[in-house]
Amino acid sequence: MHVSSNSVFDHLAPDYDESFTDRPPAQWLRQQVRNRVIRLLPSEARILDVGCGTGDDALWFASQGHTVVATDVSDGMLEQARRKCQVAPPDVAANISVVPFDASELMKSDALEGLEFDVLLSNFGALNCVGDLRQFFVGISEHIKPNGVVALTLMGRFCAWETVGFTIRGDFRRARRRWGGHADFEVSGSRQAVWYHSPSAIRRMASPDFSVIDIHGIGVFVPSTEFFSVCEKYPRLFSALAAAEKVTGGVWPLNRIGDHYLIILQKHDGSGS
Repeated sequence: MHVSSNSVFDHLAPDYDESFTDRPPAQWLRQQVRNRVIRLLPSEARILDVGCGTGDDALWFASQGHTVVATDVSDGMLEQARRKCQVAPPDVAANISVVPFDASELMKSDALEGLEFDVLLSNFGALNCVGDLRQFFVGISEHIKPNGVVALTLMGRFCAWETVGFTIRGDFRRARRRWGGHADFEVSGSRQAVWYHSPSAIRRMASPDFSVIDIHGIGVFVPSTEFFSVCEKYPRLFSALAAAEKVTGGVWPLNRIGDHYLIILQKHDGSGS
C-alpha cells in the first residue's frame, strides 16, 4: 500500500541531516533516547520505527543486531533513508525494511497487516503530527507483543528553552506557541498541523492496553534546535548542560519542560493480573 507523501517533510528531507541530525546537540539527544530504549529490548528484537525520517535510528538499532521496519509518510524522507541503507554495511542494511506508512491513517491501512513487534519507536515529534492518538493506540495494540513497549519522543506543551529564548528575542508568538496545545508551521507554502500532547494526555489515550513505565526529558538543559548554535559555539557549556541533563532529565517536573520528552509505555500481557 502506498501512502500519500507529506509535502512539508518532503521539502525538509534534503537538508534535514545537515540542519538537525548531524549537529552535535542532536546526535547527543538522539543517543539518550537510544540508550534508554535499548536496555528494554530482548536480543534480536523486532522494532517498528514510526516516522523514521532519514533513517538514523533504524540504522543504529539494526547495527545492534535488531530487525527494523522503518516507516514514514514522507517520500522525501524515505528516499534519504533508502540511500543510507544502500551505503550501510550489508549485514546492517539486511536488517532494515523501509516502508511508506501514515500513522494518522493506521485504522485504514494494511501496511502492517500480519506484523508483530517487540518495540514501537517514534522519535523526535513524528507523532505530534497526529491529533487523535487514541485511534493510533487502538490500532497499534494488535501489532505489539504482550509486555512489548512503545517509546515515543514527543514535543510537550511547555519548553523552557523556547519560552525563555524567544521571549529574550522579543518573539512572543513563538515563545508561547505550544501553550494552546496546537499550532501550524509552514515550509515552502505547505502547512503542517502540530499537536502538543502532554504526558497525562498520552496516558489517557493509551489506556487500557498500555501503561506508562517511564518519562524522561529530552532537551531539558541541552537546548532546542533554534538554539543549537549556543552549544556549537561554546562546547564546554554544551558539556556542562549535557552532564546536568543526564542527572536530572528523569526528575519531575524537569522531565516535562524540555524540548521533547520520552514516554515509554508497556503493553499489558493480557493475563488480567
